[in-house]
Amino acid sequence: MFLNEIGNFYIRIEGRFESSHYLYNYFPDGSDEPNHGHSWKVEVYLTGKNGLREDGISYDFLAAKKKLAELVETMDHVLINDLPDFQGKVNPTSENIAKWFYHNLKEEVSNTGGVVKRVVIHEGPENLAYYEPA
Repeated sequence: MFLNEIGNFYIRIEGRFESSHYLYNYFPDGSDEPNHGHSWKVEVYLTGKNGLREDGISYDFLAAKKKLAELVETMDHVLINDLPDFQGKVNPTSENIAKWFYHNLKEEVSNTGGVVKRVVIHEGPENLAYYEPA
C-alpha cells in the first residue's frame, strides 16, 4: 500500500514582490552597480519536525505563510539597500536576500512545528539563488 512508502515531505510556500537594489563595490574600481529593479519571487520549502502527522499533514504552513507575507510586504516597492539590514552593511545579492528571508522565518516556523529547509530567490524569470541552512 502507498502509505508504507518511506520518504520525506516538503511544503512550498511563495511570495512575489517588486523592488530595486544595487550591489556595493560591484566593479573592479570599487564603484557600485547602478540601481535597477526586478520582479522577485521567494519560495520557501518547509518540513515538519516529526514527519507525517496522524492526520496526514507534515506541516501546517498557515503561520509560516502569514509571516512570509509580512516579509514580502517589507520588500515590496522599496530600494532594498535602504532596509536597515542591508543599508551600507550587507550587499543585497539574491543569496543574501535568501538568507534574510530564512533568518526572519526560522523562528516562526520552528515555533509552529516546522523547519525551513530551503529558501529560493528568483531575481526575474530566469535567475535564482537558494539558501539551505547547515
